[in-house]
Amino acid sequence: MGPLLVVMAAVGLAAALGLWSPDLSPLDTIVVGLPAWASLSLLMAVVVLLVPVYWGEEFGWTSYLRLRIFTDRPILSVTVTGLIWAVWHYPLAFVGYIEFENVPLGLFIWTVAFLFQEIILAWLRLRSGTIWASSLAHAGNNMVLFLLTGMLLPNLDINTTTLLVTAPLAAISTWIVLSGQFKSDKSAESEDGPLVSRSTSGRSGPSNPGGF
Repeated sequence: MGPLLVVMAAVGLAAALGLWSPDLSPLDTIVVGLPAWASLSLLMAVVVLLVPVYWGEEFGWTSYLRLRIFTDRPILSVTVTGLIWAVWHYPLAFVGYIEFENVPLGLFIWTVAFLFQEIILAWLRLRSGTIWASSLAHAGNNMVLFLLTGMLLPNLDINTTTLLVTAPLAAISTWIVLSGQFKSDKSAESEDGPLVSRSTSGRSGPSNPGGF
């Protein structure tokens, strides 16, 4: 349900800034012939079915890379992972997947959005102890958050829409960081500890097993 709440926050912010006149009629076009509530329910079900599709990215970034860089500095680890994740997506801006009117500015805004998303995804991974939670959130981001905001805010350019979506993500990320979620005792019980112990046992050398 998180992506739906972020959609509400993003379009609410757009309305408050005078960028959007509340109109939910586009939601009736998600699935032709179905009312908006039924289409949204179907969309949420599809999100669950697509979780395995997004597992790959989440395993690679949030559950593999993040646990192997800056293992003693979780916030830096999340930040670097988010930056790498963002840069990995840059080619999509040149093959028609996403079209920025101003590419350098668009990539910068996109990168900021990726960073805040990674903070939330890493937090979900840490709190749940499983990659499936962040995979579900990743699917929700793509199939609900960005899909619905694009439908509800069709007259705004992609950069403005991304900024509106990023605002609530930034608020959530700020709470996660400032409340010490990555510094809590739970972090010591996560896979970070055992991973470092396993990789350094019985041999000498640097304690960072996946350093580049």
